[in-house]
Parts: sequence; structure tokens; C-alpha cells
Amino acid sequence: MISKYDEQYNRISKLDKSKWTSLKKLNGWSHYEVINIDKKHNNIELFAVCEKEKRVVVKKEDLKNKNLWLRGWKHKSIIDNNSSLIDQLAKGSISRKQAVREVRQKARRKAEQRMLDIDNEKKELF
Repeated sequence: MISKYDEQYNRISKLDKSKWTSLKKLNGWSHYEVINIDKKHNNIELFAVCEKEKRVVVKKEDLKNKNLWLRGWKHKSIIDNNSSLIDQLAKGSISRKQAVREVRQKARRKAEQRMLDIDNEKKELF
């Protein structure tokens, strides 16, 4: 098990069989696990968890880069929260339609929360 410090700073102290999430899909997948470590050339071979035949070789420095990889298996919503919608649109990681949908969902959640707050205030008055 990795420590919170290792996860927070993307440290590579325990690489063997460690799990990683790619911020951009590689070979159609985001979740990978380390299968081979080439210390001589600083290369790391990972395989896609859902399709073990899909393999990727990355440099150790790339794995440390939090703009490319996150330690552990992260859900898409956690990945998306790391950067703003404007950043995601600029990078091309989401479409305009997806960004509009996300903004509408956030507005809907805020409106629902306001209505719940108003209902709670009314209940407190009576």
C-alpha cells in the first residue's frame, strides 16, 4: 500500500505492480499497472487493466509528471476536477457539448441545494 505522501507527490518509491491512471487515454484505456521496470534505461512497461494485451512503455520522468499520470486508479470525475473546464476545453480533453452539460449539471445541483436550504429554514421556523 502506498502512503498519502507518495500519492500526493507522485513518488515512485514502490513501482513494482503499482497502479496508475493516465490523464489521456492510451490505446483506449486510462487505468494501467506496472509489469516491467527497466532501470538501465529508466523505462517502465505498463499494461491496461481491462485489456492485458495492451501495453505501454513510458519514461520514469513521464510517470512522475502529474499532468500525464496520477498514482493509483482514479475515477474520471476526480481527474476532471484537477483542471478547470476551460483548461479541459483548451487541451481538447472534452468537447464543447460535454462542457455545456457539465455547467448545466453544476447549476442544477446548486439550485437543488438552494431549494433544500430554503425548505430546511421553513421547517425550523415552524
